[in-house]
Amino acid sequence: MGYKILVVDDEKTIRDLVAFRLEFHGHQVETAQNGTEGLAKVESMHPDLIVLDVMMPDLTGYEVCAKVKAGEGSKDTKVILLTAKGRKQDEDEGHAAGADAFMAKPFRANLLLAKIDELMNG
Repeated sequence: MGYKILVVDDEKTIRDLVAFRLEFHGHQVETAQNGTEGLAKVESMHPDLIVLDVMMPDLTGYEVCAKVKAGEGSKDTKVILLTAKGRKQDEDEGHAAGADAFMAKPFRANLLLAKIDELMNG
């Protein structure tokens, strides 16, 4: 059985590619192009997991993650942060915001799928 996954990234190519790969593997996927839209979709779809870009124009992935983890109905939602930076301080900031995992771009789809499986199945 697949999971409900929300993909939030301001880069359409990445958003669509990640969504395609997740859907191909049986997951129910919705997408959002920025943090504000992502937070609205969290409220409407109640995802099991969010794949979340860090660098976005309105709200950063850190801000979105912190809001998701602070929400009563969403605090248990798993969050994977994606970043082009890949610096240790960025990873530390992500974990401080409540992220469950952190992946540097570019990443391989099979590694993302493995990380999702690891987070969802313990």
